[in-house]
Amino acid sequence: MPLSRLSPTRFVHHRSGSAAVEFAILAPALLAILLGIVAFGSFIGTAHSLQNAAGEAARAAVAGLDPTERAMLATAAAQRSIAGSGLLRTDALVVDAKPDPDDPDLFTVTLRYDLKTTLLNLLPPVVPFPQTLSRSASIRRGGL
Repeated sequence: MPLSRLSPTRFVHHRSGSAAVEFAILAPALLAILLGIVAFGSFIGTAHSLQNAAGEAARAAVAGLDPTERAMLATAAAQRSIAGSGLLRTDALVVDAKPDPDDPDLFTVTLRYDLKTTLLNLLPPVVPFPQTLSRSASIRRGGL
């Protein structure tokens, strides 16, 4: 179409390309929402997997005869559980398994996970998130 045939009123009503402009305006917001969903889902999945591993480690500690053996069994169970999960890495895990200082019949397993190894690194540094995630599980020795 020659340029002379485009009048100002015809140009205002011309709609080709409007979808591309609207997409260019909305795409950054939609991309930010999608990235937030992925990061939050990664955090929730990590927290859930870590809590499950802490529970398994505490249950495995029951078989130990003394606190040293219980700590060894709990650490091995936590490492196995983390290795079996496709989401977590064993090299980012710290296991602290010991009797509770207030109640010697209670054995507590605390797992600390370095979140720098997760998808949370995709977030820009302006978004605050914890550097480590900690989950605990306790089990009573000797019944009720």
